[in-house]
Amino acid sequence: MLLVPDIDYRRMLAELSADQRSDPAEVSAWLVAAWSDAYCSQIPNSLLLEFDDVVTFLFDQAGAVDAQQADRTIAARGFSRSGRRARDSAYQRGYPSPAGRANRPLDKGHMAAHSAGGEFGPNIFPQDRELNRGWSAEGKRYRALEREIVATPGTFFFCCLLYGDDSDFPAAVELGLLRLGGPYVERFPNRFDLPVSPAVFDLSR
Repeated sequence: MLLVPDIDYRRMLAELSADQRSDPAEVSAWLVAAWSDAYCSQIPNSLLLEFDDVVTFLFDQAGAVDAQQADRTIAARGFSRSGRRARDSAYQRGYPSPAGRANRPLDKGHMAAHSAGGEFGPNIFPQDRELNRGWSAEGKRYRALEREIVATPGTFFFCCLLYGDDSDFPAAVELGLLRLGGPYVERFPNRFDLPVSPAVFDLSR
């Protein structure tokens, strides 16, 4: 199955020095270039935009160029912060519905966790409930990474959504953060009709 954007984070070892891999600005610049190049190489009819909210989002505004894929968020990156607002339960209720999209229950996933300051809009994506809530083995690792990001406000982190079709329902979620020495990234399957192998990229050693 073709995934977009699909990058090998280990390339960073050859393309950035050890000092650069510890620098949030250098890592951020490398990430956005790698994500954009990988996405556009497979989906040339796209319109990639960057904009800032709580974090910086990379977004495909496909509808503006009459592309066949949905408008969808590709990635987010920024620094964790304390959550600043209560959850809007009415906003969250009833979405995303699994009807016609998945045989498993879905949650409203957050690229930047709500507890790290993440809010709504482009930050939201359909996420497998067991992954989001830490009910599965992979979900426990996902939640552990979220807790690590939240534990120290100001931690540089990033999230990339990988798509296996033209929808805005990602097949996998990559969550990473900048540890001492370099980035650490894990890939988590999010759809089970489009199987994806989990992966770990540890550049922090």
